[in-house]
Amino acid sequence: MQIPGFVRPDLSSALRPSLYPVYTPLMNRMPVIAIVGRPNVGKSSLLNALVGKRISIVQDMPGVTRDRVSMEHQIDGRWVEFVDTGGYGFVDPDNLTEHIKHQIEIAMSKADLVLFIVDCTLGLTGGDQEIATLLRRQGIRTVLLANKCDGERFDTVLADFARIGLGTPLGVSAMNGRNVSEILDAIRSKIDLSKAPTELPEPEMLCAIVGKRNAGKSTLVNAIAELYEGDSDRVIVSEVPGTTRDSIDVRFEKEGKTLIVIDTAGVRKKRHMVTNDIEFYSYHRAQRSVRRADVVMLLIDATEPISEPDRKLAQYVAEEFKPVLLVINKWDLAKEGFRIKKKLGDSDIVDDRELMEKYREYVDKEVPYLDFAPMVFVTAKEGKNVQTAVDQAQHLFNMARHRMTTGRLNHAVRDILIEKAPSTPYGRKAKVYFAAQIEVNPPTIVLVVNNPDFFDQGYRRFLVRRLRDLLPYSEIPIRVLLNPRGQRTTERSLDEVDNEDELNKERNLPSTKPVLVAATEIPAVPGAPAVAAPKSARPKQAPTPKPPTRREQKLTTRQAQKPRPTRPHHKPTPKAQFRKSGGRKR
Repeated sequence: MQIPGFVRPDLSSALRPSLYPVYTPLMNRMPVIAIVGRPNVGKSSLLNALVGKRISIVQDMPGVTRDRVSMEHQIDGRWVEFVDTGGYGFVDPDNLTEHIKHQIEIAMSKADLVLFIVDCTLGLTGGDQEIATLLRRQGIRTVLLANKCDGERFDTVLADFARIGLGTPLGVSAMNGRNVSEILDAIRSKIDLSKAPTELPEPEMLCAIVGKRNAGKSTLVNAIAELYEGDSDRVIVSEVPGTTRDSIDVRFEKEGKTLIVIDTAGVRKKRHMVTNDIEFYSYHRAQRSVRRADVVMLLIDATEPISEPDRKLAQYVAEEFKPVLLVINKWDLAKEGFRIKKKLGDSDIVDDRELMEKYREYVDKEVPYLDFAPMVFVTAKEGKNVQTAVDQAQHLFNMARHRMTTGRLNHAVRDILIEKAPSTPYGRKAKVYFAAQIEVNPPTIVLVVNNPDFFDQGYRRFLVRRLRDLLPYSEIPIRVLLNPRGQRTTERSLDEVDNEDELNKERNLPSTKPVLVAATEIPAVPGAPAVAAPKSARPKQAPTPKPPTRREQKLTTRQAQKPRPTRPHHKPTPKAQFRKSGGRKR
């Protein structure tokens, strides 16, 4: 089937026929520019320089990048996609050489243009000639770039690279930004950008997948990509812990809506990040992915006990007030282990539902600050319940975007204060005058109080739990802010109001009861005789007395008091006269 706007290159047997996933119409229209080359020639630095952001991890050692790291960028108002790849020909010590090569071949097969990077400081090597031969054989349009040309003195060695048959390279420096604008000119000359999209639809939801090492995050990302895009090899999956290093955005469409899942690096204990720079950068990129995400999937390995990295990630997600979905992976293996224990007589669990409830109690005990988060049991390797996890993430996202009315919110806070008021030192009463929601995702509620110090941390947690029960925010975090009253007031607290009518009247809130319309306000029916309402039935409005101002209260109090006797004038002492005269005797 020929897809409009997409030209498939003629690949040889070196590229496997399984490299053709089903693409969305958006990705077909967007030109793909792949960056390939030998290890440590500056591919990741060039990607960061082209898009103007720190996307890929840059380190002065070969083999840092393993997966395909993609980023959309605008050129002359047209959207293109840059794809960073691993080093071609790199022998990985973790036996991931074939996986990295496979990802490079996928990037080359999808690319409309390849930016072939060579190192001008090392000259032409056998690895460069091998990559050039592969590009010429496939007939892929290529722009040859010689990186690390920090000045004009390096341009004299560029003619040596013309022997590989791809023309004279363009001398650039990704670290210093030299000739980066000329790279864009070369892209314009090689690709017809008039067919590229001018607008990129904003993703409705960003979902970050985090967890400790070897929990199955990349497997879950591939399962989602295969479910909605048909691409089962989007990221590298291996039994080796720490395979993923960069944070990788995977875009897909679900029911006409654009969604993005972010694959992140696995988290280890803090002592390992002190001596390893790559793990340090990977952890901070995972934290950045949590901050920019709308929903977080916290992946937990069901075959292992919850450890310190799991608690650390859960605490960070809770501190960021992100809607979180607890995804229990490898559930098939965990059930098999419990069946073996049951046969040996070490377990009393009967069915799967009871096993899930027991595991929920275990997670709530280990991570108590996420006891409100929903839980999904999946087997990412087989794709079981993957769609349920995505649907549940969308449900949390929609719940976090809901805005509550001010009237219902004040009534809920009033009920909580009547149920349990905060206890304060010295018998002072904590008062809440008003409540309002100022933000969504997460729902942020501001309470105007007399003194924020009267609400300790224990009562604030109780307040959040009760708000989660009374409001439609049962499975997401709620941020509560306490603002002091700007000036002294005679306004009553919410729990001091006797009924809802008084509360609505004092706070100017809409009434929850039906409104009774007077006879004088009913419009006349055409053709019916006009009947005036009796005078006794007309509503009478009593004038409300205006409260006295603070100045009037002070004047009234002073007039009621007796005049204070004036103090007699006394003669200053000799010591006071001496000080007044500046130390001079008279």
